[in-house]
Amino acid sequence: MANFIADPMSIEDIRQIVKQIRKKCGLSKISRVPVCHLFEWILEKLFQEFDWEIIPDDEMIEEGKTFTGVNKIEIRESVYIDAYNGDGRARFTIMHELGHFILHGPEHVALCRLAPGEKLRPFEDPEWQADTFAAEILMDFDLIQGMDYKQISDECGVTYGAAKTRIGKMQGRWIM
Repeated sequence: MANFIADPMSIEDIRQIVKQIRKKCGLSKISRVPVCHLFEWILEKLFQEFDWEIIPDDEMIEEGKTFTGVNKIEIRESVYIDAYNGDGRARFTIMHELGHFILHGPEHVALCRLAPGEKLRPFEDPEWQADTFAAEILMDFDLIQGMDYKQISDECGVTYGAAKTRIGKMQGRWIM
């Protein structure tokens, strides 16, 4: 399996990018981001060369794929339908792929070979960065202050697991 390494980015770096996107899209005070609306309409206005496609389940194994070299995201049809219907995991998946699109252009990610037993540091791992992007956009740091994981899940439309992980990160525990 190929390993990829991304330009280093901290949670704070990603948070600032997300805050700019939420502000440009009029979502600064919105707890439950309208994922499908954001994906379909708003991003096309922010990125001139953004393309997306919903792929039938029988033609796609993965839940989503991002092709940064051609500015395209593909989402499996059942995932998109689930996101449209409010499923927290599916909503997170779509924002995860959007994170790859925004953070990981070809000039920001490279193939790498790790020594046996060596692991990427989280802030250089494209998957960690995309997960952090999804968490930041779906569970805005400022809007969830003082909430427990059940409140975050209900208010933001995410799974309990995602909300628990978010609280852990906010308290300095690295769960992911």
